[in-house]
Amino acid sequence: MKQPTVDILLTYWGDFELLKKATESVIAQTYQDWRLLVVDDCYPSGAAAAYFEKLKDPRVTYYRHEKNIGITNNFNYAVSQASAPYCVLLGCDDKLLPHYLERALEKVGTADFYQPGVQVIDENDSEYLPLVDKIKRVLRPKKPGIYSGEALAASLSRGNWLYFPSILWKTETLKKYPFNPDYKIVEDVDVEFNIICAGGTLYLDDAETFQYRRSANSLSSKEKTGVRFNEEDVVYDYFASIFKKLGWHKASRAARLRVISRIHSFLSK
Repeated sequence: MKQPTVDILLTYWGDFELLKKATESVIAQTYQDWRLLVVDDCYPSGAAAAYFEKLKDPRVTYYRHEKNIGITNNFNYAVSQASAPYCVLLGCDDKLLPHYLERALEKVGTADFYQPGVQVIDENDSEYLPLVDKIKRVLRPKKPGIYSGEALAASLSRGNWLYFPSILWKTETLKKYPFNPDYKIVEDVDVEFNIICAGGTLYLDDAETFQYRRSANSLSSKEKTGVRFNEEDVVYDYFASIFKKLGWHKASRAARLRVISRIHSFLSK
């Protein structure tokens, strides 16, 4: 096969039926120059292996680890396999809407990563908007376009309005900043801030081309009163000091205060 434009990296652990929906959403893209790599983190079922064996699509590769290596290590493994100019770390329960790739590649330009508009769905594929996503919509900048530097760092420190599985990354950029295996929940925040501190840029779009599944059974929901907020404290305190060294005093203050994170932590107790 020739080199595709986009590698879609689908790390799998969970509901097989949702994995099928995620896969079908890739196949249904209007832009077809992609490769899909499914990396099974030794989920205790053979259903995925059987499904991909029957799929017979040369653009789709299924790989299963011999033992479970954990979500963050699996992200790093998947990224290490990417060779296309762009990549997506698609959640195994999320869905691309048909024009996702077409729109992303039209808009990303020179940006290091691209955030589309996002629809939030529940376990039954119905749209809904819980409080956390209402807050994200309030925090998110209102105008599409390029964002970078202290303004972007400060905005995300007040409350992270990005949806990590929906992001299209410039592969070369993402490979420079491996996910930290010390984190289970906020490894994406660490990578995003590292890219921003290094001068990376984000293209923010308002066209909704991605469906993010918000489930009470997600890892972040189960651990929101423990690991998640402990990790946020570590990450935001670390970057508060980094921002200060860069002379980004507004961003440093926002990271120290991390108002939305603290409110969320308080309400979750």
